[in-house]
Amino acid sequence: MSAEKFAVLQLSGTPRNRGRAHGEALRKPIAELRERWRASLDARFGADPDTFIATFLAETRFADAIQRCSPPLLEEIEGIAEGSGRSVEETLAFQFMDEEWWFGAARFGKAEQTVNRCSVIASRAAAGRPPILAQNMDLPSFLDGGQTVLHITGDREPGATVLTICGMIALCGANDLGLGVAVNTLWQLPTAMDGLPVACVVRSLLAKRHLKEAASWIRETLHASGQHYMLGDPDGFASFEASGKSVARLNWDESAPSFIHTNHPLADGHERARPLPAEENSRGRYRTLCELAAGKPLSVLQVQSALADSSGPHPISVRPKAGVTASAMTFASIVMELKRPPAILVALGPPCSNPYGAIAI
Repeated sequence: MSAEKFAVLQLSGTPRNRGRAHGEALRKPIAELRERWRASLDARFGADPDTFIATFLAETRFADAIQRCSPPLLEEIEGIAEGSGRSVEETLAFQFMDEEWWFGAARFGKAEQTVNRCSVIASRAAAGRPPILAQNMDLPSFLDGGQTVLHITGDREPGATVLTICGMIALCGANDLGLGVAVNTLWQLPTAMDGLPVACVVRSLLAKRHLKEAASWIRETLHASGQHYMLGDPDGFASFEASGKSVARLNWDESAPSFIHTNHPLADGHERARPLPAEENSRGRYRTLCELAAGKPLSVLQVQSALADSSGPHPISVRPKAGVTASAMTFASIVMELKRPPAILVALGPPCSNPYGAIAI
């Protein structure tokens, strides 16, 4: 693929029609990836895929939460199922990636071998440059090949450019008004069986018109999973650690030019007195990124360089392990200049070995 420009799947019309277009356009890669995902459910949780999906949907109330908070997203998901020729149940369960991890471990008694890893960088506007919001999205390597970029145009909300997995509504992205969303899993925080799943939170945030509106909405929402949401627009940033019990805003020093987050809590009341052993990788990446940022505003090239760092025992950019389908890897990397409209660069794979390309909207 060209290093200069990446193709984008353009979706417009009603939510159901957008979903159908998504499913139809990507029917083959969706089918291939879903079969790998289904096999992973057995490998990771020791459960028959159909049994896992049926139990997952029966014992949670995520669909009710979507219907309560954002009914159009439920229609879009049903449209993806129709367009791709996959069942609604499978397509619905596939949206709940963060929720799948903690539910599977609790319900089937077999924890994930690798903890999800994501690294976020935010840099304030400086020297005539707009604010920058960026992240490496680290996921299990069986999802490799499913990298997808959507541009979604709605009737009553801003258009949005979304980095995602084929057949899934969102991972992260920015809307046409320059509001961006980046995320980190916080598996240490409480969960809620009737909260709004992460992918739906991201898409709901991208429907907001500015940072103040998004920040107000996220605090009023019941969240299914522990997750850090870094929100930004041309006027600044706001950072929240959400869980099934509360939403805490991080107190970001107004004089600080850049901000880093990985996969351990930083907000007052969320941090533990003693780090958990499973946080070693997250804390190692956090230290590395803080050193690379060096407390200064960053250019796009400096952000790309930091996210491509593959040195040390806890690399920021993670290559997949050959022959290990459940190993963690950097699925994609995104760098967003938060202006109106935003300028977005994406690397479809670890940025240490995959070039960034500009998104063509």
